Amino acid sequence: MARDDRDVEKKLNKALLACLPQDGNVVSCVPLGLSDYCDTLKIGVRVPDGSIQQFFAKISRGQAGYDLLLGTNASESSPHSFIPEHVPRPLGFSTYESDPNRHFFLMEWVDMRDDDLPEPEAYMAPVVALHSRSIGMSPTGKFGFGVNTAFGNLPQVNKWEDSWEKWWTDYMAMILNREESLRGPHTPEDKELKDQFLTKVLPRYLRPLESNGRSIKPCLLHADLWPGNIKYQLLNETAIVYDSSGLWGHNEVDLGVIWNPRYPLGRPYLKEYWKHIPISEPPEDADSRNIMYLVRNQALLASLYPEDHSLRNSFVKTMRVVVDRVLEEEARGGGNVSAVSKGPQDPAFVELEKNGVSQPRVAQLETGGMNSTD
Repeated sequence: MARDDRDVEKKLNKALLACLPQDGNVVSCVPLGLSDYCDTLKIGVRVPDGSIQQFFAKISRGQAGYDLLLGTNASESSPHSFIPEHVPRPLGFSTYESDPNRHFFLMEWVDMRDDDLPEPEAYMAPVVALHSRSIGMSPTGKFGFGVNTAFGNLPQVNKWEDSWEKWWTDYMAMILNREESLRGPHTPEDKELKDQFLTKVLPRYLRPLESNGRSIKPCLLHADLWPGNIKYQLLNETAIVYDSSGLWGHNEVDLGVIWNPRYPLGRPYLKEYWKHIPISEPPEDADSRNIMYLVRNQALLASLYPEDHSLRNSFVKTMRVVVDRVLEEEARGGGNVSAVSKGPQDPAFVELEKNGVSQPRVAQLETGGMNSTD
């Protein structure tokens, strides 16, 4: 157990000290204010050789706080087991001995470059490694996750399912209904659009993945790959990824956010990924599947910030892109009307860009990670 001999009124709790280096001595504890949902600390510990090691802690309160950090611990520990070179090492999750209402999650501190977006090769390297190393390694062989996780402070209710179509359809119905409960009812037109998305778009693009002799194996997803969660290490070009929302699912879920016009990513990042991992069958649906998965990211942002009306408009317009594709396909009597995107000049990509919003503060606060700023 480490010691806290600082001349301060509030010292670190013994449960947290037990997760710090043996025989270390706490020399600093700096509040960071990086999250709207929990306290964040940077802790400095002098170890026996005289050097100082740095650690990052999240402190939460109550049952909701416990559930939040339980999911955080599982979501960080799982990818670290597959890509330890890209994920800060988790060190502990527990409850304060002196206060059963307070809980903490501890991980190593990694210095990162906040103002430098990784190039496509570096950005996608941890994603490619995570997907390729974890494919087929789901602990149950099914889709889902062992504990509930969170997107910001929004609970992500998880379960295990044999069918990816079943899992994703239930999940999307849950988050779309929650968005409506938080923000108020949709217009009749948009409600019909939501129903068409759930009953027409999802079976159209999910069912072919698992029919006609095709199948997909679950891989571990990060599930929140916005640029605030992938950064260069301070002293080299290795990308560090954190603030995962763990899920065993279809690998292309992690590509949906790359289409989001609020982030400076797009086709070069998709192209880099596809150099290493093949597009799922049928490949002609890849463009539409990625837009379909983007709806999840945009709907979660709309729920996280219900006062921002532009966020609802964004995901409604994105739903319309894929709903219109399916309706057009039905009107033609079948036959795919989409193909793999040619990039930013692709009409669908241009249409998505028109839906983009520019609100830096929202982007910075989406998950409250180690290096997030206000």
